[in-house]
Amino acid sequence: MTDSFLERYFERIGYTQSPKADMQTLQDLHLLHLQNIPYENVEVFCHQPVKLDRESLVKKLLLRRRGGYCFEQNGLFLMVLTELGFKCRANLARVHRNRPEPGGRTHQVNLVELEGQTWLCDVGFGGSGFRQPLRLQTGVENEQLGERYRLEEREVHGFYLLRQSGDTWQPLYTFNIEQPLPVDIEIGNFYASNCPDYVFRKTIMGTRMTAKGRVTLLDHTFKCFDLAKDTVETAVVTDVASYIVHLREQLGVDLNATEQARLGDYFDRLAPAGT
Repeated sequence: MTDSFLERYFERIGYTQSPKADMQTLQDLHLLHLQNIPYENVEVFCHQPVKLDRESLVKKLLLRRRGGYCFEQNGLFLMVLTELGFKCRANLARVHRNRPEPGGRTHQVNLVELEGQTWLCDVGFGGSGFRQPLRLQTGVENEQLGERYRLEEREVHGFYLLRQSGDTWQPLYTFNIEQPLPVDIEIGNFYASNCPDYVFRKTIMGTRMTAKGRVTLLDHTFKCFDLAKDTVETAVVTDVASYIVHLREQLGVDLNATEQARLGDYFDRLAPAGT
């Protein structure tokens, strides 16, 4: 990759420091990515193909200033880290959140070797995701803006990423340390974006981290969380024109005319507000 790739990425996320393959750079890029490149699946919901090659990711996430889901987000992040000289690799996880049984390996994360430790990086999990890289160490609670995460290792499914909810710890996803082949990622991406029963084809989801918390979208409902104040502002938007405005102003998802028309064609397939 050329310097122009990194320059475009740094401009996209608002990074103005001198990057090094160190912990400070990794933390800065991780948070700024989450705050400036939104997690969203509008393309998948509208039955559009998701491409993971470098040219497609640059065009969509950097030049078009759109967002994407895990394979796009963590795929781009991995390209950046590799270009900067980090020792890193992709990994695949099984999502447990809001499921009675874990799903297939349809979530991409990244693992980074740094300072003699392995760090879990994930800029593509959405509303329950963590803000800063997590050291791959079990039994240690990690608090980030009032939210708590920890890792456990079990015989079945390997490492569990858990998030505290009230008095309980809920599993978000699990993974084993096994570097996938490129075809494994392609298969996971194809299934997640094309299976008619998969959630991304039925529901629009979005998340953008903020300095105070996060903004989330689930179908018609936009929520703005202030984690410091423990407050949430909710807006239910059922008009497609207003919805497009909310996508831009709340999530930073700016659809062009073609994308707006495409969303309009599928908009009535969203679950009714309040369900």
